[in-house]
Amino acid sequence: MPQKAMGTTISCTVDNNPLLIGSLRSISEIKADSEAIDVTTLDAADGCKAYVQGLKDLGEVTLEGFFESGSAGQSRLRTLYQSGAVTPFTVTFPDGTAAAFSAFVKSYALGAATVDGAVGFTAVLRLTGGVTLS
Repeated sequence: MPQKAMGTTISCTVDNNPLLIGSLRSISEIKADSEAIDVTTLDAADGCKAYVQGLKDLGEVTLEGFFESGSAGQSRLRTLYQSGAVTPFTVTFPDGTAAAFSAFVKSYALGAATVDGAVGFTAVLRLTGGVTLS
């Protein structure tokens, strides 16, 4: 049965303590992709190309939310961007399923200020290694 996304959270682990990143509006998908290695030979009987799976790449996860200057989680994202440190993150879905991965903060943007708008932020996490589902 499909589940609602409301209640999904993401945290980063600092000194073995998870730190929740709050005031989020969206967490993008965790998308696994891989290279295709061409192994076609000149004597391919069927005249078709052949491939094997190459290295896997988990890509990036984008976080979008409302900026809160006093948020410890958002502050940690900014600090991680400056340091470039690879850090453990965990996305936890409402049914308790957790996706754990390591990433560095590739970019951090403070949102635009508009009339009748809320100040937002965006952070892009670049995954390194695999994802563990539990």
